[in-house]
Amino acid sequence: MFRSSVVQALLSLVLLILTTGPGWMQVKGHEEHDAHYWKHMAHELLYEKKDYTMQKINIAKNIMVFVGAGMSQTTVTAARFYNGGDNETFAFERLKWSGNARTYCVDSRVPDSACAGTAFLTGVKSNFGTVAMDPTVRRSECTMDPAKKLASIAKWALEAGKAVGFATTSRVTSGSNAALYANSPDSDWENDANVKAAGCNVDTVPDIAQQLIHGDIGKQFKVILGGGRKQFIPTSEQDTSGARGLRTDGKNLINEWQQSKQGANATYITTVNQLASLDTSKIDYLLGLFDYDHLPFSSDIANDSDTPALVRMVHYSLEMLQKPEHTDGFLLFVEDGNIRRAHGQNKPRKAFDQVQHYANAFNMAKMMASETNTLFISMNDVGSTLSLSGYPDRASDPLDTPAGTSSADGLPYLGLSYATGPAHSAYYSPGTGRLDPMVVLQGVPNVRERTCPAGVPMADGVDGGEDATVYASGPWAFMLSGGYEQHFVAHTIAFASCMDGACDGAATLILSTSTILIALGVRLFA
Repeated sequence: MFRSSVVQALLSLVLLILTTGPGWMQVKGHEEHDAHYWKHMAHELLYEKKDYTMQKINIAKNIMVFVGAGMSQTTVTAARFYNGGDNETFAFERLKWSGNARTYCVDSRVPDSACAGTAFLTGVKSNFGTVAMDPTVRRSECTMDPAKKLASIAKWALEAGKAVGFATTSRVTSGSNAALYANSPDSDWENDANVKAAGCNVDTVPDIAQQLIHGDIGKQFKVILGGGRKQFIPTSEQDTSGARGLRTDGKNLINEWQQSKQGANATYITTVNQLASLDTSKIDYLLGLFDYDHLPFSSDIANDSDTPALVRMVHYSLEMLQKPEHTDGFLLFVEDGNIRRAHGQNKPRKAFDQVQHYANAFNMAKMMASETNTLFISMNDVGSTLSLSGYPDRASDPLDTPAGTSSADGLPYLGLSYATGPAHSAYYSPGTGRLDPMVVLQGVPNVRERTCPAGVPMADGVDGGEDATVYASGPWAFMLSGGYEQHFVAHTIAFASCMDGACDGAATLILSTSTILIALGVRLFA
């Protein structure tokens, strides 16, 4: 990954320093469309941070990356007092290091999960709505040019001999998950019908579900757990939920996955009881699709539900990946997309319940592995528009008691609100203006279904563009402290685990960095 291309780039940078004035530091817009720009930026920061310590640090044999989609710092703060008190601490917050990752896409100040996932899983920032594609590719372009495909940490891990798998509360083909194994100019192209609707040829631009089952990366995953059966079955077949699939090519990709694993011990499951009855020591490959679409919110999972909690999925994922025969370690990716979806519906209680759900799953993973050889990362991909406002009493419930009174209309206001979303119409009347939020809340008996005000009416609330908070522990985790671009996370993972040639290039890059510093000194002080 590093050696020849990076050395050449660093030598070019030395020449640039020596031959130009202060203007060389300015970032030109077109540079962001070059994948090498993002890689070189990350490599410079890697080796700056590498010198922060002289202690012996292990190689990260195992990697666990947890992503709470939409789990902004405001969300974590509010979820603390909702789930126990302002001074409570979630399991992921107890990791030793933390930092802030800048989340913007190349063409958008606020990201979506696709371009955010591309950044922290491939090490290159891309355009809004694209999945693991070079930043020269715009959304919905009908291209799969091999030169424009980006490789992910899953590919690097597989090449290093590691076992790889993922678990999610989302469709397994959506959000950040897709960037692990697929390349797509549009994150909506989860099935062939969507690709065709965009005017593209499915033979040259395969859909995301197709890539998960038959792609070079996805077909090697030891465990895949989540939702989204509708993307894998044809319109001619009915799912167990009663709805028909979305595929128009007649393929049943679930059957094709089972057929492709003939000769191996491969198991497909759809319920929590099937998951609980597994003997993972006798299984080589596990595919679990527990819902037609996304999995339900944790607060909606009943005791007799067929849906497993995320903590269960993580437990069995690790049983699959930590087998003695996986001597080179493993990579586990875990995503909870329901935090983001709850925010989109302006339902903060469901979002806060989901944060606790996510924290429980992370705590399970933390107990099942050791920091001595495992790099633990917990982060959010995108932010939210949730805000905490006013001066509520410490003991108050933010959705039961007012945070204060407006000096303009004399009505109380809540301490939680969103910038956008469907709840606008519940709290604002076109004729009279703002309604009393306490009256509105009392009209919704189910407290978890209660919304809080949204400033701009929208069918679904949008994401926020604030920095993502990254928590980390384990080998080289300190590199993820401070502030940096979101794509730096992937390069840190590669460096900490010596994947994709990251360790091979270390000595050369240290020498090159020294050369740059000398050159910079000559330039500044000559």
